[in-house]
Amino acid sequence: MFTLIAMGTSVAYLYSVAATLLPQIFSASFSGMDRSMGGRPHVYFEAAAAIVTLVLLGQVLELRARSQTSSAIRGLLDLSPKMARLMSENDSEDGYEIERDIPLEEVKPGDRLRVRPGEKIPVDGVVLDGSSVVDESMITGESIPVRKTAASHVIGATVNGNGSLVMRAERVGSETMLARSCRW
Repeated sequence: MFTLIAMGTSVAYLYSVAATLLPQIFSASFSGMDRSMGGRPHVYFEAAAAIVTLVLLGQVLELRARSQTSSAIRGLLDLSPKMARLMSENDSEDGYEIERDIPLEEVKPGDRLRVRPGEKIPVDGVVLDGSSVVDESMITGESIPVRKTAASHVIGATVNGNGSLVMRAERVGSETMLARSCRW
């Protein structure tokens, strides 16, 4: 694109320079009026300058929009939680499960996670137990929370409502819906 613009504006500029300095080398058909009436060939300095100006303005606006988009994407990625509550089997005789907070980077597909009321869902997955409503507006734009029960799919970084959920992680890290939607 820039090659074509450069060629077009360069030819228009060089033609205009030649038409200004050496108007006699052009035939009468190039002028808007008869040469006997003082007609000169048309020049295109303004058109070439306007095209270059508009292209440069377009580049500035594109860079500005790209910068704002990058900051918005970074903001979306910052919405994801930094910790997840991992549920694991206890080795003792009582059979109780142990819950502990781990960094989000340590979550693997297949891990069982608990999402308490008001917390953000750490990764994409499937609800195994519990029921709640989840605010998915950051992904879908829908303002009404969606009811989630066993076998429902949940999206990472969305906000759990007033119920507790036990979920199985399916997509983690760069494979979550949020991370995939932020790629460019």
